[in-house]
Amino acid sequence: MPLEIVGLGKAEVRFVWDEGVEDLWSARTLRQRCTCAYCQSEATGERLLDPASVPEDITVTSMSLVGNYGVSIAFSDHHSTGIYRFRELHASHPNRGAQTGGKSGANP
Repeated sequence: MPLEIVGLGKAEVRFVWDEGVEDLWSARTLRQRCTCAYCQSEATGERLLDPASVPEDITVTSMSLVGNYGVSIAFSDHHSTGIYRFRELHASHPNRGAQTGGKSGANP
């Protein structure tokens, strides 16, 4: 679980993890990665969301913790049904493989 999540009203979300690593995700990338039933078929896993349909200037309008495992994020395009699991966000950040600590710095 991250120590801090910052991004309300912004076009990016910063996760600060307990080992001191910071990941910066663009709101657009998070929205495109949504795995809710509207964005990804529960039966087949097929992506239903066209990534190009996500506005370039999308922002985060609200965030709330989901148990100890994730965060629910609502976006300025009125989408709010996705749950972003901390384990997946931490492991799948594009800079995770090359990172040795500190800030990731890149905006996926």
